[in-house]
Amino acid sequence: MSKRLDSLIRAVRDLSTSEQLQLIRAVTELLDISCDQDQSAGFLKPKSIEEIIEARGIPPVSDLSELAGDFWPEDESSDVFIDYIYKQRQEDRLRNS
Repeated sequence: MSKRLDSLIRAVRDLSTSEQLQLIRAVTELLDISCDQDQSAGFLKPKSIEEIIEARGIPPVSDLSELAGDFWPEDESSDVFIDYIYKQRQEDRLRNS
């Protein structure tokens, strides 16, 4: 870290919280202006959903059955699972009381 930056950080510590927030806003605005002028700093701008999807190369799901999982044991009903969850929540409430 440069001496100039180190000195600036020490000076900022003496500012009030409100002044520090104002400084952050001002620096953010300066960075935003710089990004508009320098396209190489585009990493500071958030990407759209479409850009993220395109960058990852993941095709959209066209058939919901593709998302279905086959992990639930056949000999176990969902009622057993729900009963277990209710019992755990009740025990947690009693423990935290």
